[in-house]
Amino acid sequence: MKKIGFVKENKLFIVLLIIFIIIKVLALLDLGYDYSINSDDLSYINSGITFYESGKITMHGVTSAQIMPGLTYLIAFLCLFFCTGSGLLIALKILYLIFSVISIIVLYKISLLFANKYISALICLFLMAPDYIWLNNLILTETPFILILLLLIYYSLLFLRNHRNKDFYLILLFYILGVFIRPNIIIFPIALIICLIIQKYNKKELLKKCLIGLAAVVLSLLPWIIRNYQVFDKFIPLTYGSGNPLLLGTYQGVGYPEDEELDYKTNVAAKMPKEMQKYLNEDYPRDKYKVYYSLEYDKMKALYRISYWWEHDKISMLKSYLIYKPKIMLYSTFYWDEVFNIDIKVNLVFRIIDLIMFIISSILIILKRKHIPEFLFLIILYGMQIILYCCAFAYERYAITFFPIRFIIIAMGSQLIYDFIIKKQHLQ
Repeated sequence: MKKIGFVKENKLFIVLLIIFIIIKVLALLDLGYDYSINSDDLSYINSGITFYESGKITMHGVTSAQIMPGLTYLIAFLCLFFCTGSGLLIALKILYLIFSVISIIVLYKISLLFANKYISALICLFLMAPDYIWLNNLILTETPFILILLLLIYYSLLFLRNHRNKDFYLILLFYILGVFIRPNIIIFPIALIICLIIQKYNKKELLKKCLIGLAAVVLSLLPWIIRNYQVFDKFIPLTYGSGNPLLLGTYQGVGYPEDEELDYKTNVAAKMPKEMQKYLNEDYPRDKYKVYYSLEYDKMKALYRISYWWEHDKISMLKSYLIYKPKIMLYSTFYWDEVFNIDIKVNLVFRIIDLIMFIISSILIILKRKHIPEFLFLIILYGMQIILYCCAFAYERYAITFFPIRFIIIAMGSQLIYDFIIKKQHLQ
């Protein structure tokens, strides 16, 4: 009876959800169950299959700690039931379709915290943009991560309102799951803690929850940390490989130093530890250590490039890191191929609309001083992630996972506009 009541009370959303599912199924049929961009998506699938067959966690063909193992575990688990052929690919694509459907339901539930059912339903249209439809057909971390992020946000918003222990433990559960999918979510608690402090949440209770959370996260990561130490003889709490995006980030923007003007031999190669020199020798075969040290070498190069850039052209570096990179994170689309022959220009319209609505909504929320704790939490979370990626490599694939934060803020602002219109009509 409750389900029937929900359907009757939320007819517009149910209609949109059905349309959404049909579009997703048609997109899967249009692209094919074996569709791939022959990039990280194939590497993740191969990582899961390798773990299923040998128990080794690999990436790009070698034993690795370059990725968190969450998606690897998930794919390996599906291998138990669907083996490693076409059945596995079909199962993964269907599972990702389910993840995307649940994501739109969670976004709707979050929007209902701030807006009526009609506005909340329409907000979900943003997750029907071509880039999201296309993204859900790629076996990357983005689709499960978006779902986990939305669940984290949902229970965090509830906790900010009610301070219930139930919501805290659900936050902790989804936070740990999120860390095992994408390590960048590790900074998530900062936004929540800041808002709880602003709310003047009981300090002793906050400290207690922080200690419980820290203990749970450390215990959950301990087997992974031990594994990494045994394999690489290094303390790797999450992943290695941050040097590569850090290095790529030094080639973004304007005025960055050209390779020809830099002395890598004196300032980088000569400073390499002997062990690194051994593994990076051209004659040394490609293995887990060669990959590990090549990424560590990228970090050394990146730090040299950053210091040189800052020393020789501070203005262009500031422009690149404070303007050019944030622009990528705020206005971009991860849409390398077409679904239903929809051009990328169509998708950019979605980005323009949601960015403008996000800015207007943010201004309205501040002016009206409504939902300030929740707004602060969302904007701090979003801002931290933009800063994190802009410090390294700003990339549309990273940006797309955090656009749903904007959609939630748009729901807040849209309800304020709706309330203003209704109030004005009553006054007339």
